[in-house]
Amino acid sequence: MNSMRRRFIRCGAIASLVVAMPFAWAQDQSYPNKPITLVVPYPAGGVVDVIGRIVAEKIGTSMKATVIVENRPGAGGTIGAAAVAHAKPDGYTLLLGGSATHVFAPSLYRNLSYDPIKSFAPIGQISASPLVMVVSPNVPANSVADLISYLKSNGDKANYGSNGNGTFPHLAGELFKQANKLQTIHVPYGGGPAAMTALIRGDVSTSINHIAVVQGMVKSGKVRAIATTGKERARAFPDLPTLDEAGMKGFEANTWFGLFAPQDTPKPIIEKLNSELSAALSTESVRSQLLNQGEEPRTSTPQELGRRNETEMAKWSKVIKDAKIMID
Repeated sequence: MNSMRRRFIRCGAIASLVVAMPFAWAQDQSYPNKPITLVVPYPAGGVVDVIGRIVAEKIGTSMKATVIVENRPGAGGTIGAAAVAHAKPDGYTLLLGGSATHVFAPSLYRNLSYDPIKSFAPIGQISASPLVMVVSPNVPANSVADLISYLKSNGDKANYGSNGNGTFPHLAGELFKQANKLQTIHVPYGGGPAAMTALIRGDVSTSINHIAVVQGMVKSGKVRAIATTGKERARAFPDLPTLDEAGMKGFEANTWFGLFAPQDTPKPIIEKLNSELSAALSTESVRSQLLNQGEEPRTSTPQELGRRNETEMAKWSKVIKDAKIMID
C-alpha cells in the first residue's frame, strides 16, 4: 500500500512538472509582453543615464517593447541596485550596474542590502572605460615618472583630488598611491567639475578621472594629461601612454557598466536579453554614441560578466581595506 502511494505521489509530481514546463516555456517565448523598466541608479542627465537611454532605446526598438528608464539615485548607486535585487525575477525590472554597485559597494558600505554576486543574474557587459591621469598646470610633470618624483618630494603639496569619497577617481588614486608607496593626501570634492576646478587652481596636484570629466579641460589646455589607466590606449587619447606602458607594469583601472536582472530570472529571458544587447552594441549608431561619452563598447556572455565581477571585487576590496575607506 505504501509502495503504491509513493508511486502515485511521484507520478503526480512528474505530471505537474510536465504541465508547468510548457507554461513556463510559453511565458519566456512571449517575453516581453509589457513595458520593461531599466533602473539607472544615478541622476538624470549624467553619463550613466545617457548610457542607459542609448541601450534602452535600441533594445526596445529591436524587441518591439517599451523600455522605461527609471532614475533611482543615491548612496553611490546602491539604492537603485537594491531595488532591482529585490524585484520580481521576471525580466521586467533590469539594472544598469557597474563598478560602483557591483565591485566597490560591498567593501565601502557596512549594511549593504544586496550581494553583488548572489542577488543578481548578469546579462552582459555594455562598456568599459579607462580613467585619465591629469596634473595641474602648476605641476612641473610631463610624464608619470616626473609626477611620482614630484609627489615624493613635495610634502603637503603631494595631494590628489577626486569626485568624492568612494568614487572611482578616489580608489584609482589610492591604487596609484599604494603601488608607488606615496604619502599623497586625498582631497574629495562634490563631483568631477569641482575636482577639475580645484586642479586648475592648483589646490591639488593631480587627479585620475573619467574621460568625460577631463576631455574638454585637456583640449583647452587647462589641465595636462600624462597617462591613461587601461590595459590598452584609450581611443579618446591615442597618443597618451597607459600607466603600464609608462613603467607601472600590470596597472589597470577601468570603469565598466553592464546589464543585470534579479537572481532567478529565467535563463531563456537572460539569453534573449544578452542577444539583444550584443546586437545593439554591434551597431554603428550605438557604438558612436557610447564613444562620444568616453565609453568603449564591450560585449560579453552573462558568464563572462559574472567572472569579471568576482575578479574585480577581489582586487578592489584589498585596495579599499588597505586604504581604510568606509562610507556609513
